[in-house]
Amino acid sequence: MTDENLDKPLVSIVVMLRDFFHLANLTLKSITDQTESSYEIIVISASRAKRDLVMIKPFMDKIKKLEFVQEEDLPILMNKAIELSQGKYIHYLFSGDTYVSKYVMNYLKDLIEEKKYPEFISCAFLRRDEYSNPEAINFSFDYFKRGKIPMNIQSCWFLIDTIKTLKYFDTKYKIKPGFDMICKIFLKKDKKVIFSNRVLTDYQFKKIPSKLVLLRTYENLKIIYNNFGLVKTISWWAIHDHFRMLKLFMLTLKRAFWNP
Repeated sequence: MTDENLDKPLVSIVVMLRDFFHLANLTLKSITDQTESSYEIIVISASRAKRDLVMIKPFMDKIKKLEFVQEEDLPILMNKAIELSQGKYIHYLFSGDTYVSKYVMNYLKDLIEEKKYPEFISCAFLRRDEYSNPEAINFSFDYFKRGKIPMNIQSCWFLIDTIKTLKYFDTKYKIKPGFDMICKIFLKKDKKVIFSNRVLTDYQFKKIPSKLVLLRTYENLKIIYNNFGLVKTISWWAIHDHFRMLKLFMLTLKRAFWNP
């Protein structure tokens, strides 16, 4: 390993500020509290307003790069972050997302070195909604084959070279570009992935409008179809957890009309 590589961070942690700017300090504090320092912080903000950026001011000396953007599409911002990153891995967080302890980076560094630099790391995460208690969920390829997609981008770490090899996040997916990238990694014959049952991140619950719930379902189907074909799409749809999706949609609709 060259001296130049030794100076580079292991992980580029990208904090994307598109909304909920007042929660940014929670995210940045959980990062700067880490006892392992082999990371860099990149903040991508959709606002230049002082009132939106006041929460990141105490952390400015810890932020490697602060980038202001006019784009709002998620895959465009994720791809821009890759070009700004110096790390070997990239991890995406949104305002209000936090690491669950100050030893998360220690655990990741040990895991990465032990497993000899995998292309993709997926950890368990807490699934939250306003109608039930948080539930710890693991993602694995076995779950995926059974039609389940229990993942969120905050629980995933990507090897940047792999993302570049796979031609970056696809900009036609507005909500689930991360899931599409995972499918592409799944299809690689020489893939090297790690699944951990440890919960390393948490997040502030944010309501999702009904139209986004439907768009997310549509994109999931489109991604399955584009990567695996019609038969796999029909199979996935047949065994997917429609009841939970329908329940959440109907409760959201009911709340919107009868419980303002």
